[in-house]
Amino acid sequence: MFKKIIKISVPIILIGIILLISYNAYQETQDTTQSPITVIPTESSMILQLNNVKNLSRSLKLSEIWNKLEKLEKNKTITENIKQISEFYNKNQTIFTSNRLFISFHKVSATKNATLFSILFNRETLKENKDIISLFANDITISKYDNEKIYFSNSLGKYFSFNNDILFYSENKMLITDAIRISKKNTDNLFNNPLFSDCYSTISRSADINLMINYNNLFAFSNTLTKSKSKLTHFSEWIATDLKIKNNAILASGLSSLNNSVNNFTDIFNTQKSQNLEILNIIPEHTTKIFAISFKNQQKIYEKKNEILRKQHEFRNWNLKREWLEDSLNLNYKELMSEISNEAGIFNTSSTLSQDKTYTYIKTQESIRAVSLLQSMIISSYDYKNFRINKIIDQNLISNLFGPLFKAENSFFTTIDDYLIFGKSLFSIEHLIDNYTTNNTLTNTKSFQNLSSYISKDANIFLYLNPGKTAETLKNKLIDSERFTFHPDSISKFTSFCLQINTSNNGMLHNLCLFYDDQYKESIKEEWSYPLDTTPALKPQFVENHFTNEQMILIQDKYYNLIALNSNGEKLWSKQIGNKILGKINFIDTYKNKKFQALFNTKDQLYLIDRNGNFVNDFPKNLPFSTSMGHSLFDYNNNKNYRIIIVGNDNTLYNLNKKGENVKGWKYTKGKSRINQNPIHFSVNNKDYILHTTKDNQIKLLARNGTDRTVFKITQPFSTPVKISKNGILYAITLENKLWIGNVSGSTEIIEIADLNNYTKILAYNNGYYITNENSISYVNSEKSKKIDIKLDTPVEELSWVEGYITITTKNNLYLIKEDKVVEGFPIISESYFNISDIDNNGKINVVNIKNRSLYNYEIIN
Repeated sequence: MFKKIIKISVPIILIGIILLISYNAYQETQDTTQSPITVIPTESSMILQLNNVKNLSRSLKLSEIWNKLEKLEKNKTITENIKQISEFYNKNQTIFTSNRLFISFHKVSATKNATLFSILFNRETLKENKDIISLFANDITISKYDNEKIYFSNSLGKYFSFNNDILFYSENKMLITDAIRISKKNTDNLFNNPLFSDCYSTISRSADINLMINYNNLFAFSNTLTKSKSKLTHFSEWIATDLKIKNNAILASGLSSLNNSVNNFTDIFNTQKSQNLEILNIIPEHTTKIFAISFKNQQKIYEKKNEILRKQHEFRNWNLKREWLEDSLNLNYKELMSEISNEAGIFNTSSTLSQDKTYTYIKTQESIRAVSLLQSMIISSYDYKNFRINKIIDQNLISNLFGPLFKAENSFFTTIDDYLIFGKSLFSIEHLIDNYTTNNTLTNTKSFQNLSSYISKDANIFLYLNPGKTAETLKNKLIDSERFTFHPDSISKFTSFCLQINTSNNGMLHNLCLFYDDQYKESIKEEWSYPLDTTPALKPQFVENHFTNEQMILIQDKYYNLIALNSNGEKLWSKQIGNKILGKINFIDTYKNKKFQALFNTKDQLYLIDRNGNFVNDFPKNLPFSTSMGHSLFDYNNNKNYRIIIVGNDNTLYNLNKKGENVKGWKYTKGKSRINQNPIHFSVNNKDYILHTTKDNQIKLLARNGTDRTVFKITQPFSTPVKISKNGILYAITLENKLWIGNVSGSTEIIEIADLNNYTKILAYNNGYYITNENSISYVNSEKSKKIDIKLDTPVEELSWVEGYITITTKNNLYLIKEDKVVEGFPIISESYFNISDIDNNGKINVVNIKNRSLYNYEIIN
């Protein structure tokens, strides 16, 4: 009985399967012949298939990420267009019953692009083409191409045409004529391309949006938008994805067909199992772009890469260079390739995507063996923080191994965890090492961790871009950048755009993700860095540039060169100064014409230099007497009648005018005790005072003419310099670890404060004092005493108040404190050579800091 059932049921099941397959094939044919895709020209770069047009506008409004994108000027227009389309479909849903719209993007000439819209409609409802057109506009003129009518609306600026029940329209007439030609030839449409039809058959019809991309055409399309043209070809062809718009991410996932022949870069990875990208644990946290690959068989990658070079007609030049390098250096690239493990890539760490911040890398099986193979290339070596930095002859080693996508002229490399990482300069490699040794890596950032739920840890091809940091740079590369206007703050939380491509049994799996991190809060941003040739000789100084309404940054190196940078970190000029600059550089308006000059002194000369690096007439001038201190600059009535005080090594205070001449009427009397502090001017009740202190703790307050106004009787020596509070109170810590307070009247007070020691630093603030005690900081006043919960790495070396922030320097770090909390992003590594100001006049404070012979500019966001 059982056997009979089997005999009867098996044929029935087989027939059922055949009928089902036949029916599906028929349905697919019907879908194909009636699909608006049949009119889309085959050179299309991208196709959006909107499957629920009537509800699209409403769906997008409910998405947080789309609402954020609306802050981009271009996207406002797109949103308005989508709204109009949705309203049009709802109004005419009996005609456009499919509720589906196709939008395709095309390059139509070397400098122009255009968009084609195509729709399926119900011919039974409106039989005449003219009636369909009237739904859009009434000002219609008609022309013909290949015996087909083309309708043009002057008010809409669009051309319309038909193919049976398909309406298609565009602002570009040539695109319409191409669509007419394609629609008449069944052999020319996209469905006849297996690379398109195979991947298109995998999309979900239930998805609100499907996205189809031809990467090669997309790169060609981008050349119509950008000033610098992409030379990228043979990367990949068609993929078809399902697109989802979530609250904080736009996701697209789909397949491309596997290609047994090697025509494109993605074909190289056929049968190559993807690996975990461990490089993400090494590259700096402020990485803005990375293009990484992973693989199982490195030799096959190398061989297939060469096939791509042949397709691009670049193999011959590459091979000639390879042969020359191998012959001249006794090097074998294939042997080196055998020492590579499973990763390679290129990344950038700057918001401007500058070549100076471009790195390349390979992961080796054993770094010592790999480096030994490169010995003939290495021309010099340098040790830095227990890492060896080498300079090599082949600046394009990684691109020679893996192709032009990894091209970067990098002459220096170091080894980190079996990775050989290459950089443009010695400075760039030191910068990489600094970030790695302090755990400032990409995977340690909260934003990248928030992204991790949307991306996988492994990928054959991985592209990461931080739009929030690079948007301004990318916008400036556009021909019509005004159409993409945005406010930087509106895009800062778009922290990543990712593309991951993996080989699978069914094809290449493509995942795209645009991620909006609503938790992202950047408190400090590295704007730029500038490598110095030597160690600095003074802190960065700022001088008003009346021409740009910004500030120049001045720094002196150990060879006494004074270097001027603009607010973008670009070198303006360099000037040789006779000796080391002492103290601060001030700026003054010598001629009272709102044009500023930099004022400073060395041990024996006074300098005045303009914004172009030229000395003002009659400067430099010899000082009345040599000095060991920087000058003090006073402008008593803010009338630009400047007074310059010099502490001579003969223990005299010299008072000079802005011409460097002695001021008449100066009545200062020289004392016996050595002056140990620069004079400080302050006012109390409209009276001027000049603080004058000496080594034996003699403290005086002088009048403008240098005569004594107040003399203090000091009973206890001081361990700290005498400072002045905002309300004109003098204060210092005594050697007995007590707080001394002095009044301009001459009265003094000694206050006992617990836990003071010989290393205590003090700073007056808001009628109280910040006081440090080794690794802790407290705040005290007459009403309260509280411990501030701030842990410092080592004892405080300097405590000061600058531009609304309390600054603390320890042996290796700089802390910024506001409202009794460390500013997010701090501490930063510092050698105590720093300064703070709004250098670019944008309302945000900059910290210009020196570390490892380089100048860094950080912007404090909040």
